[in-house]
Amino acid sequence: MSNDTLAWLRWVLIPEIGLKRAHQLLALVDSPQALFLHPDRWPLPDRIKTTIREMNLLGEQHPVHRKALEQLRWAELENNHLLTLTDSAYPDQLTQIYEAPLVLWARGQLSALAKPQIGMVGSRQASHRAMRHAAHISQRLAESDLTITSGGAKGIDAACHQATLDSNGSTIAILGCGVDIVYPKSNRLMFQNLTQSGLLLSEYSLGTPPRPGHFPRRNRLISGLSEVLIIIEASLKSGSLITAQHALEQGRDIFAMPGDIDNPNSDGCHRLIQDGAYLLSSADDILNHLKWQQNTRHTVHHDPLEGLSDVQRQIVNTLKTEQQPLDVLAHRLSLSVHQLLEPVLELELSGVIEQQPGGYILL
Repeated sequence: MSNDTLAWLRWVLIPEIGLKRAHQLLALVDSPQALFLHPDRWPLPDRIKTTIREMNLLGEQHPVHRKALEQLRWAELENNHLLTLTDSAYPDQLTQIYEAPLVLWARGQLSALAKPQIGMVGSRQASHRAMRHAAHISQRLAESDLTITSGGAKGIDAACHQATLDSNGSTIAILGCGVDIVYPKSNRLMFQNLTQSGLLLSEYSLGTPPRPGHFPRRNRLISGLSEVLIIIEASLKSGSLITAQHALEQGRDIFAMPGDIDNPNSDGCHRLIQDGAYLLSSADDILNHLKWQQNTRHTVHHDPLEGLSDVQRQIVNTLKTEQQPLDVLAHRLSLSVHQLLEPVLELELSGVIEQQPGGYILL
């Protein structure tokens, strides 16, 4: 790591300097080192100038300098990366957005940043139908050698990341905390697997906990990195619509998946479509929009219906549309509940369906 990297870290770790003020300074200073050489030259509050003078006086004994050195040492470990605004590996797409991060912290494979990215976001409390569609679309796009970029949250985000990993594809999770913090805890194993073929990325320094204000800001990075943004289930007051607003401001195209008109989580997608977003019906909509035909990876899929009985196939086909309680399922198939017990149990044991409050769902 260079002295430039240390200077950038010392800069961004100064309390209260903020990204907006930092970008104002970028128009004035020649290098991050210049901020520390002549602190009185720059339009800064007195308290920040005092901090910089103390940093110059105390050197490595100053808390900010010590913290910066800790981040440098972390980046020396395998698969850990620090990307400053002037690094060649810093994503070009982000240099064009409003208030681009001066430093990015990353864990995993930087090669994920080199591929065209598709942003995919949606509800944390997504329906099973939406989760299934999100997984299928992610898998299809990943098999076409596109990187799937999302926010690492529960629900749609996790479904997109996991489906991409399952298809040996490339995925990036952009976090609202430090990349050394696991949030949500339920995604711990997925994050561990993700760093092997993808990337955890954040503009927040190591040890930064998740805070409500961090997530709307990180959403601009999801849209900023992406060629196209996909919204799958979003209420009218959701972080996904904030991401969509960032995408519009950044000149990105938006695709929204329509849903059940009785589901409030579909209202945001329907509003986006009414306002001019493209309607999403399959991954082919994205591939055709991008005229993306090259680099397709051919993956042989196992047919999950192979070896099923006729009754089990009927059960699976019925559950494709919506969740069904056992008695309703029996009525729709014109069978008794007793006749369904054995085939349903076998489907559960084989991981094809799962019982949830309210009925059985197709996995």
